[in-house]
Amino acid sequence: MKKLLFLSSIVLFLFISCKKEIKYKKTKKGLEYYFYEKSDSGKKGNPGDYYLVEMIGKRSDDSIFINSYEFGNKIKLVRTKPPFHSQFNDALSMLSIGDSVIFRICTDSFFTPLNQSIPKYLKSGELITFTLKVKDILGQQQHLLMMYETELIRMEEYLNKKKWNYQTDTSTGIKYEIINKGNNTQAKDGDEVEISYLLTYLNGKIINRTKPGDNLKFIVGTQEYISALSVLTKLASEGTKLQAVIPFAEGFGENGSAYVDPYATLIIEMEIIKINKK
Repeated sequence: MKKLLFLSSIVLFLFISCKKEIKYKKTKKGLEYYFYEKSDSGKKGNPGDYYLVEMIGKRSDDSIFINSYEFGNKIKLVRTKPPFHSQFNDALSMLSIGDSVIFRICTDSFFTPLNQSIPKYLKSGELITFTLKVKDILGQQQHLLMMYETELIRMEEYLNKKKWNYQTDTSTGIKYEIINKGNNTQAKDGDEVEISYLLTYLNGKIINRTKPGDNLKFIVGTQEYISALSVLTKLASEGTKLQAVIPFAEGFGENGSAYVDPYATLIIEMEIIKINKK
């Protein structure tokens, strides 16, 4: 089915692209556009909304540099809020659910206003085109709910594949497995805890880890580190080794960090070395 959709999209794309002349219209800011299908839904988005689209992007020489049909997922575009603005933002503001359109835009006009560098596979001053179809427009709360639902599915798939004998902390959604149980000393808010850990994404890519002899020390219940660390230390005891799947809400959240992706579900392997009672 995906192959059929992919081929259909390519045929449509080629049909449009091979027309002798596409009569683009132009906005006051210079964005060129051509609607080949205008929806009657009337549902437009607002700044901060998420646009789920099927999209093909091509360079000035007609070579394709992005194609959502190849990997079978919709592309998610965020309509940015001031002060971040670009001509592509103007493009999104024109669209309703169900619209199909071609946009032609200069690389500099696309990337520079967003404080992003032009990718190496594109050139400064190059005209690029995007052929896209809007499948849905989500407000921020709708998008957050979608991310929660998607994450739950991915977590379950991971746990089933790895065959963990896990428990779930119902207050946070953290799923954890005790590998080796420690003694009876348990941490409470305000205690200092020393741990070693390995932190990765679901795909196994390492984010961070402690080095031998250089363990992490933190105060339980503070915002010094991600909340999952405090949760897990209170669920276990001194000397415990465990592994856990951490939902993004208990990790680095919707925005991520300098080294962690937004909405990242995390895997942690952790040992509670020492608990110093306050």
